[in-house]
Parts: sequence; C-alpha cells; structure tokens
Amino acid sequence: MAAVPLPPLPREPLQVQCTTCEKVYIFDVSPEDFFDFKRGKFAQDAFPYLTNDERELMISRTCGGCFDAMFPETD
Repeated sequence: MAAVPLPPLPREPLQVQCTTCEKVYIFDVSPEDFFDFKRGKFAQDAFPYLTNDERELMISRTCGGCFDAMFPETD
C-alpha cells in the first residue's frame, strides 16, 4: 500500500522588519516550521518554500537589497 501524502501545513502571515532599512516584509510560514527554526533548525531546512532573501531576513533581519549592498559581488 502506497503512503498517502499529508496535506501541506497551514501557513500564517509573519511580519519581519529589516534592521538596516526598516522596511517591513510579510510572508506566510507554517507555525510549526517557525518553532522548528527557533529551536535551531536551519532556515533552509525549516522553510524550503521561502526565497533565499526571505530566509536571510529570518536569519539576520537583513533584507536582500541591504544584504547585497553590504556584501557586493566581486569579480
């Protein structure tokens, strides 16, 4: 008998403010995933459905634009 896939966990809006530019970002995350992240699970494992910029905002409270300004690509 094949395993029946579980439905996706419900997601709720999460508001995070960039500490550099102070812009507020809102995106949906599963409360269970959020608690796993707060307990030490890596952001990329806790939130595989978020973009890299959204995960960075969760980790460092720095938005993608500010992160890129602080760490520009070098040739």
